[in-house]
Amino acid sequence: MTILGLLLVVNALLHGVVVGRFGITGNRPPALFGVAYAALAVAVFGGWTYAVPATLIVTSVGLAGLVLNFRSLQHDATVEKVILVVGVAIVACAVYLLIA
Repeated sequence: MTILGLLLVVNALLHGVVVGRFGITGNRPPALFGVAYAALAVAVFGGWTYAVPATLIVTSVGLAGLVLNFRSLQHDATVEKVILVVGVAIVACAVYLLIA
């Protein structure tokens, strides 16, 4: 659970970097997902019963949105690529915790 929580914190910070670097205009979805990941990190560290399934759902939706909109980004997408990798790691960790 600690690894999942740390990955969520990193993902929330990366979303904050996107919003801080490129502004809130046009970046409302990353801002909302950054807040969601921060809340999920608190839930995971707090031991909330449904934190792992909620993390899996939110991250899957976020990754799908990122993949669908990746080509239409009007700025350097390096941070988004890192977010994609961290998101895949979050999904893998969440699936492992649900199965184990």
